[in-house]
Amino acid sequence: MQRLSIVSIAVVLALVAFGAAACSSSAKAASTTTHPNKAAFCAANDTIDKAGANVTSEAGFLAVLKGHAGALKAMDKNAPSGAVGQEAREILKAADTAVASNNINSLNSAPGSGDVDTYCGVDGNGNALPAYFATGKGSTFCSTFLPIYQAVGNASNAAGVLAALVAHKAQISELASEVSALPSSIKVNAMSTVEKAQTALTTNSVAGLKQNGNGPASSVALYCGQNE
Repeated sequence: MQRLSIVSIAVVLALVAFGAAACSSSAKAASTTTHPNKAAFCAANDTIDKAGANVTSEAGFLAVLKGHAGALKAMDKNAPSGAVGQEAREILKAADTAVASNNINSLNSAPGSGDVDTYCGVDGNGNALPAYFATGKGSTFCSTFLPIYQAVGNASNAAGVLAALVAHKAQISELASEVSALPSSIKVNAMSTVEKAQTALTTNSVAGLKQNGNGPASSVALYCGQNE
């Protein structure tokens, strides 16, 4: 429920691909690099993450990609081996297509950037992961929260977000009963997230939900071990 947000499909794609776009340029160099440098890779990733943190349009997202060619090349050159490197290369290929076609649609089928950002120790905005990252993973609260978060995030418009909340009304009530037992590090954000969802259900409107993926629900997702 970071994603208790009302955004267009284009903006959702930009936000989902954003940290990932930090890994773009051509995949060829990454695949041939013999001594990748994690510090260089992550510095470039963080730079692009921060540049796109407040992007709310397709044009803005493409501008971030086009304006950070040097950082993209650094990530290309230093992509790590293993699963993270493979994901980075897939995102990288999709980002190349987006720049070449002047359209971000290719990023819709690319993997999310969470693993790349976690590898670099940051969230999708380029900020250091909080100390509570993943400390709630596997908890009852998170097991209830994450399916709602995903359902809301997969919605492409306001009606879809509201429908996702309505479908999980009982689970939202369950979350409300569990907030008081959460650690202080996440309790305020969790309470705000649940209250926003309850208000949306009461008013039959999601207009008050935080936009651009930067709301309190994103912090709760991090607590639950999901980095996007």
